[in-house]
Amino acid sequence: MKLATTVLSLLAFAGTLGVTGASAQAPPPAPNAAQSPGMDMSNMKSEMENMRAQMDRMQALMKDSMAKMAAADAAMKTHMETEQASMKSQMDLQQAMIEHAQTMTDHMSAMMAGHMAMMPAPMDMQKKGGMPMKKGMGTADEQKK
Repeated sequence: MKLATTVLSLLAFAGTLGVTGASAQAPPPAPNAAQSPGMDMSNMKSEMENMRAQMDRMQALMKDSMAKMAAADAAMKTHMETEQASMKSQMDLQQAMIEHAQTMTDHMSAMMAGHMAMMPAPMDMQKKGGMPMKKGMGTADEQKK
């Protein structure tokens, strides 16, 4: 914002002096009696030197601003790459956790299937003299009554 204000004030200053590309290259007007006494060659020369100094300062400020912007862009790019790597790492970790949970589920299912295969069928239990399974018998407390 300060740079824009400086540029605008410098342009306004150049406009008030009437110095443009075309008039700056034109030869100085011949002195005559109607010319104001405050616009002699020494004053014009010092004003031009002041304007050149201001332009040099403005160019230095612009170069500095551009260097700062380039550094900020580089820092932002590095930050974004770091964030992207972090997100990828988190996604890889979540995928590994899902795969581990699936492996554990598969292992538990296989173990349960193995244990269930070793258990006798309900009909086999009745044949071996186990307690008969009848519908509507109720709970163990109701059977004692």
